[in-house]
Amino acid sequence: MRFANTANTATVLTLSLGSAIAIGDPALLSSNIAIIRSDMQLSLSAASLVTSGAFLTLAGTILGAGALGDNYGRRKMFLVGACGAFMFGLVGAAAPNVAVLTAARVGAGVSFAFLLSLSLAIVNAAFPPDRIAGAIALYIGAGSALAIVPPIVGSELIDHFGWRSGFLVTPVLALVLIASTVKFVPETPRAHRALDLAGMLLLAVALITLLYGVSHLNEGIHAAALVPIMIGILSAAAFWWWESHTAEPALEPRIFRSPGFAAAIFAGAVYAFVMGGSAAVLTGYIVIIRGAPATLLHLLYIPGTILAALTAVGAGRATARLGGSTVMVGGLVLLAVAMSARLVADGNTPISVLAVLMAAGAIAGAIVQTTQTTVLMNSAPQSLGGVVSAAKSTVQSVAYAFGSALFTLLGVALFQLLGGKKLAGYGISAEQARDMLRMTHVHGASHGIPNVNANDPQRAEWVVSAASSIWIQVGQILSLSMAAASLAAAGLAFAILRPRRVSPTSRQ
Repeated sequence: MRFANTANTATVLTLSLGSAIAIGDPALLSSNIAIIRSDMQLSLSAASLVTSGAFLTLAGTILGAGALGDNYGRRKMFLVGACGAFMFGLVGAAAPNVAVLTAARVGAGVSFAFLLSLSLAIVNAAFPPDRIAGAIALYIGAGSALAIVPPIVGSELIDHFGWRSGFLVTPVLALVLIASTVKFVPETPRAHRALDLAGMLLLAVALITLLYGVSHLNEGIHAAALVPIMIGILSAAAFWWWESHTAEPALEPRIFRSPGFAAAIFAGAVYAFVMGGSAAVLTGYIVIIRGAPATLLHLLYIPGTILAALTAVGAGRATARLGGSTVMVGGLVLLAVAMSARLVADGNTPISVLAVLMAAGAIAGAIVQTTQTTVLMNSAPQSLGGVVSAAKSTVQSVAYAFGSALFTLLGVALFQLLGGKKLAGYGISAEQARDMLRMTHVHGASHGIPNVNANDPQRAEWVVSAASSIWIQVGQILSLSMAAASLAAAGLAFAILRPRRVSPTSRQ
């Protein structure tokens, strides 16, 4: 299906806005949860539930959202998601208590699942094969740029008018999305397949429990994290077994046999894993070393996000000319270089240099994400566009959460290993140091080391200085680990996708 150039651009930008709402709204909430918690007098567990409500339900329902879009019309179901984002955003802004707020976040998560899974699927179905790469590049680039609007604008509103005003950003954007969808977004062919309700339920249980457990690994390795993870793994195994034996599976296992599809899924997972770890390291750097609020990260992401949006368009053109495998492997190599470049950062690094280092990672990530998305969607049947898009988002959500949790755990362990004796000299126990780091990563703000005498400013300054120098070493080790993971992924993707020579004997 072809459109005029203006309509083409408007279609892709509209769908990009849908994905940006689904990504940016949770980021706004997590950045300002401390303000909400203080105003509503929430307990730590209640605040955690409010923060994770949308994320968990998005992950648990995204495959179902994709399947419903394939069966009943992607545009129609996308509009359902947009209307839900508007309605639940208003409910959240007006919530009188934690129960209503939590319910609003759960409903918002379901709505975001429709927006995230179906936006890419519509792009893939609405454009002819020779224009898919360019459309996906514009979709990813514009989506990345628009995704910073909710946390930036919302945080400013919250600072001046209170947290409820920040919750109004999503309903306003949702209204724009609804109007633009009605005008510009076309309907796509329907698949008319039976819904695999059992498979959807198994995957929902698997993802919700797995992500819940992984997110609680930030607080240490304990039963509250390990039990949900085990339930998630068993449910995922049951889901895979069911999909391999049922007549009409929600997620066709055969598509994973395609080398292009498998390599693209893997590249996207590694990219998300590294980005999750990067966010954990950068949060520690900003809060512990620079003594700044975690919200500063949103501002530092702006230059990189703009450059990444432009890079995505260029990556789309390069993919069309050189092929997805070449550009995807190159993007992973550049990601490794970008992670290695962060070794130059220390406590005196200018903020402008830090922004450049972050921009390098964003540019490399844009190359990987654009090419792997193009390869992924081209490798999948058109009738399964919604499901495949949902699978992409699901894998990357899990990988991002796992990367954040794993690198936080490694950071805590390395912090204790490298600095335990040094901090002990100031009277700080290993457990107190672990508590400080966990509070930093779980809540995004420095609460200090417990039991340090606030009336002794000199001792407090020594402790902060010691913690900063230790965390610089930890950050360097973790950055090298992320670079190694990116290089390993590049090598594996190259091995999977390289052309195979056909021997003369096999031709006969």
